[in-house]
Amino acid sequence: MNRNSLPVYIAAKMIRLALLPVAKLKFGKKHVWLVSERGTDARDNGYHMFRYLREKHPEISAWYIISPDSKDLDKIADLGNIVFKGTLKHWMLYISAEKNLVAFEPIVPSANKRFAADVIRKTGQKVIFLQHGVIGNDIECYHREEAHFDLFICGAKPEFDFVSSRYNYTNGELRYTGIARFDALYGLETKRQILIMPSWRRWVYDMSEEEAAESEYIKSWNSLINNPKLAEIAERYDAKVIFYPHQLMQKFIGLFSTGNDRIKIADFRHYDVQPLLQESALLITDFSSVYFDFAYMEKPLIYYQFDEERVLNEHTSRGYFDYDKMGFGPKVNTEEEVLKYIEDYASNDFKLDDEYKKRGEGFFPLHDANNCERIYREIVDTFDKV
Repeated sequence: MNRNSLPVYIAAKMIRLALLPVAKLKFGKKHVWLVSERGTDARDNGYHMFRYLREKHPEISAWYIISPDSKDLDKIADLGNIVFKGTLKHWMLYISAEKNLVAFEPIVPSANKRFAADVIRKTGQKVIFLQHGVIGNDIECYHREEAHFDLFICGAKPEFDFVSSRYNYTNGELRYTGIARFDALYGLETKRQILIMPSWRRWVYDMSEEEAAESEYIKSWNSLINNPKLAEIAERYDAKVIFYPHQLMQKFIGLFSTGNDRIKIADFRHYDVQPLLQESALLITDFSSVYFDFAYMEKPLIYYQFDEERVLNEHTSRGYFDYDKMGFGPKVNTEEEVLKYIEDYASNDFKLDDEYKKRGEGFFPLHDANNCERIYREIVDTFDKV
């Protein structure tokens, strides 16, 4: 049955009405804050904001929504207030919550969109968009008429200016605070580690494994990680290489292989992006927004964009970020060029060029480990003033 069909909507509404008295009695006076990411993990802005709330503001009834089979349960077990997605408790918290802090979209017990909209309209629940990463391109599903966020958190000043001019938020919903996960970018020692982390492709995601194996995307990244020159660089400069495909491309991880002990292929279940970013001395990506995190840490990166035109025409909409004029590292289109820059950085002990350091400083005028605190203050000042 279609999850947005009328019968599903009616069923969800009946469950809500049946649970409402109990939910109000149990949670109605606790000023509940729900926090989530995709509902399957705890690695991004939702997790870091939830940890901050539990440790710094335990007086707030903050709850984290996650699947019971998530590999990240052990990460958040010590924080308490975990609610499993789709359970009766999730239903009661959802229809009682005052605030819903999301890194993607609200995780609702019923995926029926009409039901979700009904709950927000009837309860006055406020949806705070923590974001998945700093926005560089135009993402239409985040525009005001599509997303209806009551508070939209931005991670950089140019991003704030772009969203202000393009996304149709006109009632003061936008805030530049920095994003929550920036607070956790420090603390681990940087190793002689090169992280290769490409983004995903819409047209590849829908392919069969056989079709994907023949795609330019799979072939190009496989070619890079198997290039003898990369292995030679890693050996000569005593470096380790980690290849970590985007989460949406992890279903094709079996198509990537390498026979060199210094070059590892990392899967989502056993590797966490945050420590990989913290520990790595150099990042090679294409369009993944993790390059903003790397620039925030003032570490060098390379943009390898062999399919630039197709990505900007078929995968995403062009935004304000000009990789040539604003990028935090060199932009290249060929394998030979990316290998040249990898060796240049490795031979210079992975030192960041002054030009790219200055670009980062201008892009992030707020540059500290107080992002969660600023987000918290904006939420309270916006919605809890008497």
